[in-house]
Amino acid sequence: MYRLTSCFPSFFRPFRTLERLITLSNNGKLCREMSTYVRDTRAVQILKENDDLCKDALERGVFTVLYDMKPLLVKATGRRGLSIPWWDTNELMQKLFQLRMDPEAILPQCVLLNGCTEQHTTRFAFNISSKNIAGTKDVPSDLQTQVEETFGASVFNVRKALFVVSPTEGQLMSQAHSLLSWHASHQFCSQCGGNSTKNLAGSKRRCAACEAEHYPQMAPVGIVLVSHEDKCLLARQKQFPPGMYSALAGFCDMGESLEDTVRREVAEEVGLEVDTVSYMSSQHWPFPHSSIMLGCNATVRSMELEVDKTELEDAQWFSLPQIQVALMAGPLGFDHSKKTSESIPLWIPPREAIAHQLIRNWAEKKLKSL
Repeated sequence: MYRLTSCFPSFFRPFRTLERLITLSNNGKLCREMSTYVRDTRAVQILKENDDLCKDALERGVFTVLYDMKPLLVKATGRRGLSIPWWDTNELMQKLFQLRMDPEAILPQCVLLNGCTEQHTTRFAFNISSKNIAGTKDVPSDLQTQVEETFGASVFNVRKALFVVSPTEGQLMSQAHSLLSWHASHQFCSQCGGNSTKNLAGSKRRCAACEAEHYPQMAPVGIVLVSHEDKCLLARQKQFPPGMYSALAGFCDMGESLEDTVRREVAEEVGLEVDTVSYMSSQHWPFPHSSIMLGCNATVRSMELEVDKTELEDAQWFSLPQIQVALMAGPLGFDHSKKTSESIPLWIPPREAIAHQLIRNWAEKKLKSL
């Protein structure tokens, strides 16, 4: 069996596993009353702050792999779509050796993912880069093909992958992509410019020069479905596939509340003044870097649009029957090229997107009120 003692010399010392941490935490009366979710969450939090324990978890963890920040996926069992494959440490080490890669250089780049399996096994993610990184020997031009063949999985674009895996796996994939991307682009301290290094779990970086600590951050985005009586407002950007319309969205400015962001974005993009704002739910979105999408509903008193063409290609009011047809039809635009000349019916983002949930929620409420 391949062991990580060769990668991390300190592994010869006996460390407690995640399962052991959970068992120990059950000794007190308060801990015995905790839910499984609370116990697992607290155990993972300990691993984020303790490199020694995280090393032990690495030896017994399971891993998902990305290639150039794109996930490796396999066909899902028992349902339609794709799924994230997981490899234990021994399997992963063997595959890295087959690819002539050095685990000692690659595994420390892993990031710890939130949550764990039902067997209390910690989940990790790491990225194989096509660039000549430490731990690789003469990166071949067909590295992606070799990676896919070795792991028995296919590389997928992250945007599309998020819509073909389960919601739970989508969250893990989103977190893995965002964390790995953040570490790749934050290798220098923002205070002094010195080199920074990540802790083993990947939950933070520390500057070697000034000792400043840096944590991953998300950008808040307000996404809003605007409505007036029995119609809702949808818009499209130039890069959208043909026929696709979605809810309005924009980044929160410094000093703004979520309500302020909604009012400003609606005024800027379509020239309407918002009357009421209500919050629905949120969703992490790994683009453009890492965002938290804050879903809202808003009503307006006027329907007269003044579309900002620098931001949007088009914006239109759609009736409830039009929205019902779009909800039943699904993401038709995926089957059409941007160069097609045929007429494309209205279609909306897939059900995994918060924009879809905003639109569906509005339609269902309208139907109940009829």
